[in-house]
Amino acid sequence: MNHLSDLRQGLILTRALAGALVLALSSVSLAQGDAQAEVRQAAPALVEWSKSLWQQARAGRSDRALELLRAIPRKQDADSVALASAVERYESNIARRESDRAQRLSELQVELDTHVAAGEILPALKSVLEWHTLALDKEKVLSDPRVRQLVDKAHNDAEDAEQASRWLDAHALYNHLNVLFEESRTYEADLRRLNQRLVMLRLYTPERLYAMRNAQRVAEGEDPLPPFNKVGEDWHEKLEGVDETILMRSLSYAASEHVDHVPMASMLLGGFRAVRVLATTDDLAEAFPGLADAPARDRFVATLDAEIARILERQDKADYGDLRQGVTAMLRASADTVKISREALVHEFTNGAMAELDEFSAVIWPDELAQFQRTTEGSFKGVGVQISLNDALEIRVVSPVEGTPAARAGIRPGDLIRKVDGDSTLGMSLSQAVERITGPVGTPVKLTIERPGAPDPIEFELRREEIPIYSVKGWLRTGAKETDWDWFVDPSNRIGYVRLTQFTNKTTQELRAALAAMREQQVQGLILDLRNNPGGLLTEAVGVASLFITDGTIVTQEDNKGQVRERQRAVSGPRVGQLPVVVLVNGGSASASEIVAGALQDYGRAVIVGDRSFGKGSVQNVFMMGPAAAFKLTTQYYRLPGKEGQPGRLIHRRPNSKVWGIEPDVNVEVLPKQFGEAFELRQNADVLGFNDQGELVPKPDRPDVSRLLTEGLDPQLETAILLLQSQIIPASLGKTAEAK
Repeated sequence: MNHLSDLRQGLILTRALAGALVLALSSVSLAQGDAQAEVRQAAPALVEWSKSLWQQARAGRSDRALELLRAIPRKQDADSVALASAVERYESNIARRESDRAQRLSELQVELDTHVAAGEILPALKSVLEWHTLALDKEKVLSDPRVRQLVDKAHNDAEDAEQASRWLDAHALYNHLNVLFEESRTYEADLRRLNQRLVMLRLYTPERLYAMRNAQRVAEGEDPLPPFNKVGEDWHEKLEGVDETILMRSLSYAASEHVDHVPMASMLLGGFRAVRVLATTDDLAEAFPGLADAPARDRFVATLDAEIARILERQDKADYGDLRQGVTAMLRASADTVKISREALVHEFTNGAMAELDEFSAVIWPDELAQFQRTTEGSFKGVGVQISLNDALEIRVVSPVEGTPAARAGIRPGDLIRKVDGDSTLGMSLSQAVERITGPVGTPVKLTIERPGAPDPIEFELRREEIPIYSVKGWLRTGAKETDWDWFVDPSNRIGYVRLTQFTNKTTQELRAALAAMREQQVQGLILDLRNNPGGLLTEAVGVASLFITDGTIVTQEDNKGQVRERQRAVSGPRVGQLPVVVLVNGGSASASEIVAGALQDYGRAVIVGDRSFGKGSVQNVFMMGPAAAFKLTTQYYRLPGKEGQPGRLIHRRPNSKVWGIEPDVNVEVLPKQFGEAFELRQNADVLGFNDQGELVPKPDRPDVSRLLTEGLDPQLETAILLLQSQIIPASLGKTAEAK
């Protein structure tokens, strides 16, 4: 067995460590002089035990690690009392987690039976999903007779809902079924089709979709949504500049350069089927009135079906000529029947074709380009407010960014943005608000704010600036600046803690500065938290990994012929040295995060703790398609360096893959409830208060971030701390023994 992935083994491990330490502490009642002598005698053995334990954990050899834990040298000084106490707390937290799991599993059985008896299919599915998530034996859940009957019923109901144009109901059912059977991908095609319908409704008839969602909320007993806000919702403006050239160029290039050699026939089928979805979504008739003409719609669909049949016959023979012929036939048939705009047809055909490649290849359309460019930059252009939707669906300021126009003007956390440039935000989506507030550097924007306790609205005349994005965060925010952090999660043992939220063009620089600050305070161990980090720039992944790896390959890229196209090696610069490191990963760690974690794992430079990572190990090249659009295509796969001459891993999750991502050396489960509570606490703890002058003020309701550990909300972090303490405390004892 290569990993500590079995829950029972994890419990045995913690109990073994706790038990060994408790036995060890029974010897600490000796006289002071005798105790010091025994520490001097035990320290060398303890140091060797510590080194061996780290080596075995780093290699994922759980059996040997368990043996070492049981054989811990039992004569230690008072420093080990703290470690024993931490282990006991950890064991107590794990026991509480298992108790919570058992209680919730029992409750779910009752909930499931109640929902099924009442004919409440979707709530019953939600109960099954939670049961499946919490269960240790997931196959047993899927084979339960109640679950099998429920799945059949849900599938039939989803088909009926789609047939009756109840798109939201059908989508909800297929979405839950897809999550339940995510590994087998049984319902992936169904969910994709419903996603296409909803995305089209969101683009072409957003007010109609808004009305559907409002009706659903009211039917479920929730408050109705505010009136729909039409600002920035004209699809003609969003598709301005879209033409057949984008379609032809993107499909032609994908056919030759995509990493998996997806044939032209597959892309053509995806394109025609997507347009067929458009033509059979009757609520789109508000944007395309021709769809309301049933005979005309049927003739258009017949043309699409004929093209699908033709491509199915040609299969591997389909080529660029079939692309031109099929698109020409589609456009001509539309002009003769339903008269859907050419821009819309091109948009949907291209999106459908790209969906056949992989989830990361796509055309970046004119309305998406600015947002796409912001995701990889180290800054954005705006006024410096972090915003969210509150429970009443109002635009709420989470926090102003220090030093930005919003902070200097005195905008505070909790302020409600009621207007942007005089336009009401009532009913505005988060993306609408972001688009309205951001803009070119130097341009003005007026925000009308409602502040709790203030009698009248407050208007702020701001001028947009380039706002830096900080991707490196510490344990506890200490000041107004985005770089003001307490970096130590365990001050007494000098264990540092760094969270990387993404990989922007300044991540390595920021991390290097954080590590320098920790070194000034004699850091003894480091936790690098990459959980929920979606990735970013490859150059920054290499830069971050190079802080820990002195020499060698970090990652290579292979093309669709299996040839190495590029190789990134460790870059020169300051290093961390041999500081013990634990890296935290989970299912939200992707791309650049996986490269860093995988490289440190392959070089034995860190112990990886958490859950299996996402499995995004592919390379996308971006090509401009004229001034207003771009094409993002997966052309290569990342391969990790490998261990001791072994071939490196491909971490990408390909179709039908059973192995993907980064498997942690120490697998620690976090229950959904724990994750939600920990995420909310962490988020709220990072938000500080400011006065009208933009100065930092005390925030009485700020949560105590240490609750993540004391209340067992983050067992992955707790495990990382214990592993580092097991290295630092024996090392300090060894130094004490040498000095004496």
